[in-house]
Amino acid sequence: MKTTSSISRRRWMIGTGLFVSVAAISVVSGSQPTRAMAGRFGFTVSSPKAGLQEFVRDVREVKALGAAWVRFPVVGFQIVRSWSVEGRVDFDPERLKIYDKAIAFVESMGMSICLLTVDGAPATRNTPQYLTTMKRYWGLLAQRYGSSVAVWQVYNEVSDIDFRTAAGIKGSREAYYSDLDEALGVARAAIHQHAAHVRITTSASGYPVDDEKEKEWLRFFAAVSGHLDICTIDLYPVLSAPAIKSLPDRIERLEKAQGMAVSVGEFGLQTGLGRYTENQQVESLTKTIGELSRTRADPVFVYRLRDDGAYQDDGFGLFNIDGTPKSSVSDVAAAIAHYYPNG
Repeated sequence: MKTTSSISRRRWMIGTGLFVSVAAISVVSGSQPTRAMAGRFGFTVSSPKAGLQEFVRDVREVKALGAAWVRFPVVGFQIVRSWSVEGRVDFDPERLKIYDKAIAFVESMGMSICLLTVDGAPATRNTPQYLTTMKRYWGLLAQRYGSSVAVWQVYNEVSDIDFRTAAGIKGSREAYYSDLDEALGVARAAIHQHAAHVRITTSASGYPVDDEKEKEWLRFFAAVSGHLDICTIDLYPVLSAPAIKSLPDRIERLEKAQGMAVSVGEFGLQTGLGRYTENQQVESLTKTIGELSRTRADPVFVYRLRDDGAYQDDGFGLFNIDGTPKSSVSDVAAAIAHYYPNG
């Protein structure tokens, strides 16, 4: 069975590379969206790698499943050679070209992109150097990719892990929220300087789905939503029918409390030895898709399309690591077609 600690603490590693300087790089500029956003439903896929074969296959599978969105991370240690305390970032131009091609391919498929920047410069506290470096990092990525991105998620599940270290939050929550709010403000300004249309968000963890977790969302977003366009929550109701049925009301209460749209960054169920069966994955995902369709949540993302072998994070995919489908694929595709006919 999936344990509470691993399901609630692992997803910062989507873009991990906390300990991975900014030189001039050539960029593809643009500050206006190239097309209207499509649909509300999507999948998280792995970050692109050289050759793009797996990424292209994954995006095509997302399209074939009837979804309109792709969510994936820019991984710092893949594209940054070194971070500098002077606020410079030394990018790897060849690695950036991989993302250039990946993003262009998603656009060619007529799909919308939710881009994650989860990791960043090494830091143990909210130092001026950290914010200076991250401002440049976010800004240069926005200058290069902002015109292609619809939603930009800064950090992941930082309601219960420190956004700078990915360790547990220590000390005063109020002080931590203040530091996070400041960092999100820097991110928003850096991204919107080059791509004012991009909706900025960050995510709160969502396991277990219960009243205490909802209270945590309300406290968290009340403190940090000043620099956000969307509140993103991750939802892992697992197989609990009451938890799944509670989702529309919980999302509506969060919308009303914050006065802004809510997105679902992740929902899913982990299959494999000692975890859950593929039949249970079908049950959880199809019921959750049905309940989410009753909400205004936009966009919503299954975590994830395909297993990728990540430590303590495998099994969530609808496809195995080699790309072969699990038995849950057809039923989940049918649910998407029924509840999200526009993707």
